[in-house]
Amino acid sequence: MKRSVLRTKRRHTAGFSLIEVLIALVILGVGLMGLARLQLYLLASTADTAAHDHAIRLANDQLEALRFTRITGGTPSTGADEVPVQGMTFNRSWVVTCVPDPLCHVTVRVGWREPRASGHNGQREITLDAHLAPPSAAAQAWLVQSGPPRRETLP
Repeated sequence: MKRSVLRTKRRHTAGFSLIEVLIALVILGVGLMGLARLQLYLLASTADTAAHDHAIRLANDQLEALRFTRITGGTPSTGADEVPVQGMTFNRSWVVTCVPDPLCHVTVRVGWREPRASGHNGQREITLDAHLAPPSAAAQAWLVQSGPPRRETLP
């Protein structure tokens, strides 16, 4: 009698049933789909961050060019342009206000449209405000000698 009971127990605990395997595969599949969705979200966030970084660099480059113009004795002027970077177009505009005081106020705006967004939600903009000091070539000789600043291009 003991032998038949042992054989019966061994048959039931010998491995996994088909239902158990299918349930485990469903749980694994749901988990992998969640990871794939998270990966897509992270890639999209990285693209948004890269576009924002480009916009900040473009605004800073324009501000430095205006600062160079002011230091070399020129008069910076208001303007706008479009800059294509990695398949995106950035609209850049700047407003220069020089009062009789030797200080000039500059506002640089850079706007772009997120390529994967639709409607007005995809429109982004950053603004950079600064003051330009009066020309003092003696104090800023390093800038006058080196020429207008240029940043490295991003990959």
